[in-house]
Amino acid sequence: MELWEWLVSIIPTGQAEAVSMSYLATILGLSNRALRKEIECARKAGVLICSSDRGYFMPETLDEIREYAQRVSARLKTGGECLAPFLREIRKAEGIRA
Repeated sequence: MELWEWLVSIIPTGQAEAVSMSYLATILGLSNRALRKEIECARKAGVLICSSDRGYFMPETLDEIREYAQRVSARLKTGGECLAPFLREIRKAEGIRA
């Protein structure tokens, strides 16, 4: 069993039952960074681990899935907007047209 599979087995269902990163890290004996990596592995494997300001949870409803997906989408959009000037500068320095 992969570590992330054990992680999934201890994450509660429903946003109201969300648990903090520090709680999960303590139970698993991981650093916060290592825990994030395990959550990333689980998500890449198709496991729907949601997070909110309350902590991590398995979704109970389609609305919880939508809310998490919207939050991630907004972060990606903002990240892309912040990244754009850097990419323009690189293209400019390399003589590539935008």
